[in-house]
Amino acid sequence: MRITVFKLVVVALLAGLACSQTHADDWTGPDKTKHFAVSAVIGAAAYAITEDRSQAFMLALAPGLAKEIYDSTQSDNHFSSKDMLWNALGAAVGVQVGFVVFKPNEVSVSWKF
Repeated sequence: MRITVFKLVVVALLAGLACSQTHADDWTGPDKTKHFAVSAVIGAAAYAITEDRSQAFMLALAPGLAKEIYDSTQSDNHFSSKDMLWNALGAAVGVQVGFVVFKPNEVSVSWKF
């Protein structure tokens, strides 16, 4: 059975929601951009190394997940499912960008006017 990046995003989000507690955490806070950007860069790099989108996605998601787990152990912090959403979205975008950049022969674009 082939695992798609979409399925991995859904699993990551469900895991984040299951582990999260109710805290004031804005969906668009300033740290969300950082979560997205770092995961995207790691996703592109991971795809360049593995050339497998599922593996690259998991590798790109791992640092964000590790950070959230670490945050959950701190008395003044918590596991943020919203941060995990931005990590997952960034990882997915990064992996797709890596696929386009590092496998250009497999991607085609046609314009019809």
